Amino acid sequence: MDTPSQKKGLGPLAWIGIGCGSIVVLGIIVVIAVTVLYGGKFKQFAEDAQKNPARATATTMVTVSGGKLEMAAEDDANKRYTVREKQTGTLTTIYWNETKKAPEIIQGDFSAIPADGGAPSAPAPAPK
Repeated sequence: MDTPSQKKGLGPLAWIGIGCGSIVVLGIIVVIAVTVLYGGKFKQFAEDAQKNPARATATTMVTVSGGKLEMAAEDDANKRYTVREKQTGTLTTIYWNETKKAPEIIQGDFSAIPADGGAPSAPAPAPK
């Protein structure tokens, strides 16, 4: 009688486990590398966005546009920024709406901002 020969090497489940484990390890390495390389930039952006969300919105639009947009006008005192599309010249203004406590985006330059500019209206007089 012949004895069955011993299997050599790893089985398919072992190879699948090794492959999945390798993907997890590579993912962890990528996360660590991105944190080390860009962690300071993310932190700085978060701080800037807390101080002036309208400016953060405008600069993000310009940055992610791939060179299609440029900052046309900046008014830090009133928290309003105009971005121009380079190809068509279309203007978009981002301003801080005090009523909504959020940035607003409108087509046009600073003159397109609504008359109240999102500012809170004066409080009503108290009844007598």
